[in-house]
Amino acid sequence: MKLNITIVIFLFWISSYAQTDSVLYSFFVAGHTYGKPGVNNEGFHPPFKQKFDFIQSRPEIVFGVLTGDIVFPNPIAQDWDEIDADIDNLGIPVYFAVGNHDMENRPLFESRYGITYYNFIYQNDLFIVLDPNIDEWNISGEQLQFLQDVVNENAPTTNNIFVFFHQILWRESNNQFNYIHWNSNAGRGDSVNFWTEVEPIFRYLPNNVIMFAGDLGASWSTNVTYDHYDNITLIASGMGDENGENFIVVNVDSSKSVYYDLICLSDANINCLGALTDYLVVSEVADIEPVAKNSFNTYIYPNPARSTITVSQEVSSSNTIQLYNTQGALILEEKFNKKLKHSINLDHIPKGFYIVKILNNLNQSTIKLIKE
Repeated sequence: MKLNITIVIFLFWISSYAQTDSVLYSFFVAGHTYGKPGVNNEGFHPPFKQKFDFIQSRPEIVFGVLTGDIVFPNPIAQDWDEIDADIDNLGIPVYFAVGNHDMENRPLFESRYGITYYNFIYQNDLFIVLDPNIDEWNISGEQLQFLQDVVNENAPTTNNIFVFFHQILWRESNNQFNYIHWNSNAGRGDSVNFWTEVEPIFRYLPNNVIMFAGDLGASWSTNVTYDHYDNITLIASGMGDENGENFIVVNVDSSKSVYYDLICLSDANINCLGALTDYLVVSEVADIEPVAKNSFNTYIYPNPARSTITVSQEVSSSNTIQLYNTQGALILEEKFNKKLKHSINLDHIPKGFYIVKILNNLNQSTIKLIKE
């Protein structure tokens, strides 16, 4: 991440975008900021740099997040020097969520900016930056543990959760998001664990969760996407094409509601693309991945739960049900003896996040549980 400490003081400012008492803070999100494929600009994509005055004219915009492919492929130190200089000119902190091109020289990036996944809290909202480039678009191993720990520790005491990464992890060729044409699937493995391990961490949280990806903007890709279901919003944007390129300003008001400005780069009218919410395509994903079902064909409901959960299985069998807290301590254990449903009382268990393990002599499976 690149943090700039220049203090910009605005003495006079009159605009339709002026900050009001209801705006607590704003930040911008910009993807594919090196711009048009095949063109190695000095620093950021020129149409984006031309909007620096606009960003600076809005003092409520307190930082920015770049969602990958910040620099031209196979970057060298000069490329990052140019980005740093542009950020210095912008005059506000900017955080990096790295893309595949940025990581074509991972040692160079890490020597300058450090680890590529991290989190921070601003105005009691949780910000999480991830790096799917480490494992073929999967969030796995130490990074997955980091994600689980950050959410478990902070979700109960924060408001909105904002998550940033480069690749459009939620798109699969056989799901409702296959309408999205991304810039590239470079580095993508045969399978991606977004729906099986990442998204379930967030679904059913009481928090509003907004995820951003930044691998759009080429002439062959979709311009911008906005999808929303349950407590989760999925947004992808980018720049590099002469038609439809954009970035997004995210506004958080005093009630912690979130709304967006979709900033058009390909026209003098910054509103030429309309409202971000106009692009809603998917509003229900219940059929994509059964979140509370495991390899035993066993379900747990309700989830989140208050006083009781019911464990229901499609085939009568004998299993052991174990409940662990996030520190790995066993909280309870009960036998599930050849019946289709079994109720477990949770009145004595504190609110929080838990792991339910279902096991027998041959198999073991886990389900995440929230106790409200």
